[in-house]
Amino acid sequence: MDIVSGVVSIEYSHFYVHEAIENESERDDRTPDFRTDEPVIVTPGQLTVVSCVQSHDAWVSLMLTEVEPGQQPEQWQLLGTWPYLPISGGRMSMSGPTTGPATPAMDWLPGPTGYTPDLQLDPATTYTVHVYARGRHDSRARYEAAMAREQWGLHEGFEDYVLAFIPSDARRPDGR
Repeated sequence: MDIVSGVVSIEYSHFYVHEAIENESERDDRTPDFRTDEPVIVTPGQLTVVSCVQSHDAWVSLMLTEVEPGQQPEQWQLLGTWPYLPISGGRMSMSGPTTGPATPAMDWLPGPTGYTPDLQLDPATTYTVHVYARGRHDSRARYEAAMAREQWGLHEGFEDYVLAFIPSDARRPDGR
């Protein structure tokens, strides 16, 4: 099992888990359709995770595992499962929409760029992504209560996320 963790700055109630595009011809510039109630929006090369809070820092972990995660503690909620098909080299990273790449979580070593390392997926494999969240059930109320206090300073701890990539099948020899 491979795991990378980092702190992502969520802005406009979302953050991205996206694939590094190796070749410009593979780029697909479709934007996520935010007119949905889905907690995760899948577009080619990217998963957009929608938060219940407008702006905060969240601990996010990406994991590559061969088996479906077992029973989760009560505080972790499965948001759903989605298929993901790499469109390029399969290097997955996390970033905020305006703040850029995730920073390494405490006690984790940064990657060669100084940011959170990438999670390497096999580009010839289709994955099922299980997305889990902790704190979403009351994050909006906790955020609004924090905003109402005279001394606003809390910008983290409202939600945490885990995205587990599980191989579901290999692609055909023609790459599809």
